[in-house]
Amino acid sequence: MDPVTHVASGLLLSQLISAPSRGWAALAGVILAVLPDSDFFWGMNDSFAHIRYHRAFTHSLLAVPLWSLLVAGIGRLLGGPRWFYPLLFLGLAVLTTHLVLDLATSYGTQIFSPFSRRKFTLDWIFIIDPYFTFLLLAGALTALISPHWGRRVGAVCLAGAAFYLLLCGFYHHQALSLARQVFQKEAQEGATVAALPQPLSCRRWQLIAARPGEIKQALVQLPYEAWSGVQGEIKEVRPTVAAASCPRPPAEDYRPPASLIVQDWRAASAAIPAYSNEARHLLDIYLDFARFPLLARVAPQKDGFLLEWVDLRFSVPGRAFPFVLQLYLDRDGGLLQGKIGRCVDNKDAPRGKS
Repeated sequence: MDPVTHVASGLLLSQLISAPSRGWAALAGVILAVLPDSDFFWGMNDSFAHIRYHRAFTHSLLAVPLWSLLVAGIGRLLGGPRWFYPLLFLGLAVLTTHLVLDLATSYGTQIFSPFSRRKFTLDWIFIIDPYFTFLLLAGALTALISPHWGRRVGAVCLAGAAFYLLLCGFYHHQALSLARQVFQKEAQEGATVAALPQPLSCRRWQLIAARPGEIKQALVQLPYEAWSGVQGEIKEVRPTVAAASCPRPPAEDYRPPASLIVQDWRAASAAIPAYSNEARHLLDIYLDFARFPLLARVAPQKDGFLLEWVDLRFSVPGRAFPFVLQLYLDRDGGLLQGKIGRCVDNKDAPRGKS
């Protein structure tokens, strides 16, 4: 989840767990809430380090008790023995909540780091959800204002946020069932089928079926009532990407299950003799990070090629793809430059290596 949501959860939990001082407990709750995201600063100047190490060890199950003991020990040192157990319990609660909220998104979290780099995700909620954040913020601010009735309101808001998260999980189950029906043929042929949350509504979902060289996706808005299956026609379209333009997410908005439009993405072909070791290293880092990677564009440049990979996991209508890998290669596959960011239309490759 986003930092505001994590801070709100830390504040709220700090007011619901008894501590010698509500003010200092609030500060500790905020610190604990953002501690796992300290890995963000490790890759501030290197986007490849960021996608490799974010949500790794600092977000692992092992890190939860270690962070908690560290903060409890500092609290004991600064405030005396009376602070150790309140901060220990607060740390376990806040850090476990941080881990659960990150797992609920589609980004992927290495909960067994450093023993495994495998990423886990529930795909329940979009990484930024204003409704969910509002519930936590309202509860936290109310609990801070009043130590008595405010804590009761805070507990109700926390329960409401938990219910909303479970509601997102229910809709994810419905969306995944729909994806398996829409992409039944692809699933039988070994494709990976998924349903990914979309912004601003727990009823909006991206349906995906991915196999090597081809990814199909559809944007759906589920009805309020229980889903009853696809009863209309499904239209398939092929996105076109010009050599001089950036790949874009589908322009279609979210549609009801009975009138889905399936985008059929095909990987571009790259007539490159071989990747250099430097280019292959950067590509391997990106492919380890991307969940649904696709070579979307191969554009000729003056001295070689521009190859552009996107991760269709981050498809949102009307928004440019984030985390786009751009490799500028010479005609022998040597690396001229490699970077990760948003796609920028241009004709000539910049010089220098990343």
